[in-house]
Amino acid sequence: MVVKKIAFLLLALICSAQLAAQNLKVTASLRNSSIGLSDQLQLDLKISSDKKLDLAAPTAPKIPEFSYRNVVESSSTQSSWINGVFSNTHTKTFTYIYLPQKTGVFSIPGFKLRIGGRDYGTPDLRVEVKDSAAAPPPAQQHNFDPWYDPFGGVYPDRSRGQGESFLLCLPETQTVWLGEPAIVSYYIYTDQQVDSFFTESEKDYPGYGKSGHEQPQSLSYEDVQYQNRRFQRALIKRSVIYPQTTGRLQMPTLTGRIQFSGFYSYLNRNAASSPAYINVRSLPPGRPAGFTGAVGNFHVSHSYSSSKITLGEALTCTIQISGRGNFSQFTSPAFGEVENFQISEPGVEDKLRNPIEGERRIIYTLLPRATGEYQLPGVTFSWFDTVSGSYKLSRRQPFDLKVKQGNVLSYFSGLLEGDSPKTLNPLLNRPNYPDFRAHASQPWFWLVLAACLLSLAVSGLLAHNQHLSREDPAAFAQKTASRLLNRYLRRATTAAENLSQDFYPLAESGLGQYLARKYGVSQSLGTEELLAALRQQELPSTLLTQLEEFLLLCQQARYMPGGAEAGNLDAALLKLRQLVQSLSRWRPGTGNGKVNVTGQAGINNASGEER
Repeated sequence: MVVKKIAFLLLALICSAQLAAQNLKVTASLRNSSIGLSDQLQLDLKISSDKKLDLAAPTAPKIPEFSYRNVVESSSTQSSWINGVFSNTHTKTFTYIYLPQKTGVFSIPGFKLRIGGRDYGTPDLRVEVKDSAAAPPPAQQHNFDPWYDPFGGVYPDRSRGQGESFLLCLPETQTVWLGEPAIVSYYIYTDQQVDSFFTESEKDYPGYGKSGHEQPQSLSYEDVQYQNRRFQRALIKRSVIYPQTTGRLQMPTLTGRIQFSGFYSYLNRNAASSPAYINVRSLPPGRPAGFTGAVGNFHVSHSYSSSKITLGEALTCTIQISGRGNFSQFTSPAFGEVENFQISEPGVEDKLRNPIEGERRIIYTLLPRATGEYQLPGVTFSWFDTVSGSYKLSRRQPFDLKVKQGNVLSYFSGLLEGDSPKTLNPLLNRPNYPDFRAHASQPWFWLVLAACLLSLAVSGLLAHNQHLSREDPAAFAQKTASRLLNRYLRRATTAAENLSQDFYPLAESGLGQYLARKYGVSQSLGTEELLAALRQQELPSTLLTQLEEFLLLCQQARYMPGGAEAGNLDAALLKLRQLVQSLSRWRPGTGNGKVNVTGQAGINNASGEER
């Protein structure tokens, strides 16, 4: 029965700890609840927690008559020190940007999130879209700007609204091999003062796969010549195209909205990238055995971890591939079977600067089953080289390996070397093996478990007392005061049963410390000063009179001549019990000396038993 109670307490502590750990808050708000038709709608989603957050941007809600543009992510951390406790608050803010399409009042659906196994939601919001009112023309002032248009007030937006802005899709090369990755860049060309570009959609066509390569955070312009005209251009994005069929393939079409500043408002212009194509050639015949689809310009090297190992020690073979190519499109070559060796599936480690450039390491782990001298075959890696237009092979020459018998010291080899393979101890040969007995059937297991549960219960109780002392000092003082009073009363009762004069100083000391902790009065006060201080605590007059009589009795008994008499001590002990019951029953607000019987504590028999 005791074990069940302790287990229940442990489960409650774990549940409370988990609830406390999930200190997370999710809110959604609008920058402005009323916007103009030419303004942007900015919807903020804030997620705050006392732990670091690693979250991707949730899906943007669909708002009728609004077009979604993009989402901007930001993070912040706030530290605080309150009552000696240091804490951090981590906040992630996702700002969703929309453009209104018509006027009216629209409802924005709330977010539905699931974080850490719990569901969170935000209420729906409302936004009003109004017609953009034209601002009054500014007062005419002389402007020393050499680009200033003096007719701008008569012909609004003449200097910025007139001009040309368009998108171009520029493949890095016009002809590629089947499987060779091609980079496609999207630029905005303009002779106007473009402020921003908003991507709306990207249309794909059959015959290829695609991945992202580069996405600038801002428009960075450069001067270029295009069709014998001077333009400024800025990169919008770069994508990697992986051709899957031969022939003429059309590249994705990017559509969006170009925005530039007018004199009174933002001007918007829809734009779509011009059609662009690449020609895909098929790979020549004569593919080598073991070709896994690698296409690019690579440099390949092979290496083994050691030429001498002990039985039970692992050997690694590494193929390092560096250069440019379709790293995400080819698989690892097979190592092949080797007698008396167990060979694992290859592991792959990529260190890529972008999806098509960098380094890949393919690692094979070999475990010998017997001692001896072996000649391991080299692993063959083949690829199609896009520079020479031919297939290439990289094969390591046969490798000589010696496997020797292990000893006790060899079992500890490589423990201090983090990158080296660890030794595997060989199996012990025994004629028979003893039957295994489950630990749960052993008495010591339950003793250890009970000790652990008991220590957790004690730790939880101590933690609860510390929390109570910080959060509610008054309640903690009353709780400890009652315990202190009960301890002194037990000792006073024992002294009374033994006809000892120690009864009076013990009773007086216990009452003094109890009143000091519960009501915050000093223990060095005299009787009159103590009663005056307690009177300010609004204790009833009947209780103060009862306390004064008992303290006067204690003072008289301490100085009376002769020993203690059983009759006097019995009467004093009875008065002490009545006083303790009155003190423990009284609660602030009961009024006029009436006692609230709930939560009473004290002594109910001569042996000093608590209740």
